[in-house]
Amino acid sequence: MARSRSRDAAADGARLRESIPAGDERDHRRFAGGWLPLYRRRMRPQTVVFVEPPYVCWDRRMDRVREGEEDIPGIGTLVLAAVTRAAGHRVHVVDGKRSGTPLDEVARRVVALEPDHVGFSATTISIHNAARIAARLKARVPRAVTTVGGPHVSAVPAETITRFAGFDYGVVGEGECSYPELIARLAAGEDPRGVAGLVYREGDAVRANARAPYLDGDALDRLPEPAWDLVPDFPLRLQPNVFNYRASPVASVVTSRGCPFSCSFCDRSTSGRKGRFHGVDYVVRLCRRLADLGVRHILFYDDLFTVSRRRVVELCEHFLAEGFRFTWSCNSHPNLLDPPTLRLMRRAGCWQIAYGIESGSQRILDVVKHEVRLPRMLETLRETRAAGIRVKGLLMMAHPTEGEDSLRETVDFLRTAPLDLVQITKFTPYPGTPSYPTVRQHGTFAEDWERMNAMNWVFVPHGLTAEVLERWFRRAYRTFYTRPDVLWGLARTLAGEPRFLRPVARYVRVGIRGWLTVDPGGGTEAALAH
Repeated sequence: MARSRSRDAAADGARLRESIPAGDERDHRRFAGGWLPLYRRRMRPQTVVFVEPPYVCWDRRMDRVREGEEDIPGIGTLVLAAVTRAAGHRVHVVDGKRSGTPLDEVARRVVALEPDHVGFSATTISIHNAARIAARLKARVPRAVTTVGGPHVSAVPAETITRFAGFDYGVVGEGECSYPELIARLAAGEDPRGVAGLVYREGDAVRANARAPYLDGDALDRLPEPAWDLVPDFPLRLQPNVFNYRASPVASVVTSRGCPFSCSFCDRSTSGRKGRFHGVDYVVRLCRRLADLGVRHILFYDDLFTVSRRRVVELCEHFLAEGFRFTWSCNSHPNLLDPPTLRLMRRAGCWQIAYGIESGSQRILDVVKHEVRLPRMLETLRETRAAGIRVKGLLMMAHPTEGEDSLRETVDFLRTAPLDLVQITKFTPYPGTPSYPTVRQHGTFAEDWERMNAMNWVFVPHGLTAEVLERWFRRAYRTFYTRPDVLWGLARTLAGEPRFLRPVARYVRVGIRGWLTVDPGGGTEAALAH
């Protein structure tokens, strides 16, 4: 089996090399950060295990709300796994990120694979668990090289490596260039300190190299498809919250990187401020692959899916020409779409758009998302519904400068806004976000990385308390999810997919036990949108 996988990896590498147009070798070497030198080195194939550690996505008392839901590794991890495999290595993925997964179980699964390298992808909420697993691995497999990547180390590289001795290295930014080169240099007995984006220890100091150039243009489209074959039972494993997809099996795709918008709460440490896009042909190829695997709904998770109207139109035209039968959902900034584009999206299978609304107060929007105006936003929401597309709103509470006046405006907004679903989270100033360096000027910030899951009041604006925020938070959910039109829409969704009834019953049962407690505002709340 191992020899067969090595032959497959070698074949993948050969195909990748053959895909480089003649005369383009210098560009490929530039964007691939050493793939071609990597292939030319004589080295023993390494066993590389990619790990996504457990994290807490909600209050631990609420873990049962996720029972029966399955997740899969992130697209970034699966693409990096495919790149590493194309370099000739034996690659495995251990996905432990479901809430409550025992750390010892994750470590045991990794140790059993006898790794040479272990790469962790970690966010702020999962960095401690990644470090705990790394420490367990170093105790059991001392020769294994542990490297952490992802948004957290990209935002605070020196602090991360200083605090967590279980990590040998960090990689900041996008890893397709740096991580395979790190593996190659170490396998060849070379000094790895010249690897772009590498974070490493030098005596008592921690050094961080400038990150590798971002992949762009044709460089993005030369990447292999995500290593979906490394996910057990794919595509049956992925079952997100039931109201986020129309039918199953369901899969996720990311078609762009970076973000040019100025939202104060978004972390762009990993992929930067410039929007970069996979070509339409690449996206269509991925979608055809998923359709052939039986996928019936695709979640386009990138923030920039709709930022180029021309690209959206071209994608929709290709979807129609290909005769794709799957439905799909995407995210969008509220300023970007118009009725003709929305109608075309609906014809091409778009079922739901999640808009970053953030607040129902114009005063708060002027602080956190200054290019958005409420009248224009409401017009977009109405137009989306008129096109026959479901509308989901993404909001936060406890923004910097938030007060009871703005919280009241958000609740009033939710009474009538043309939305089918809302998800409200608790503002969290993550490392790497524009708000992080200055947030203490606007309130009290308890920077506990293990509580920064967007469902704890780690930041409380001046003039408010956590109790007051919780009262408005619950009132907002209660206001929206007791609207007759919203309840009717949810009932129609359940009627269209009866198997959703069991998880919805679980949400309600857990909500009754945990959320439906007396609070200063009185009433009840729903736990449907998470």
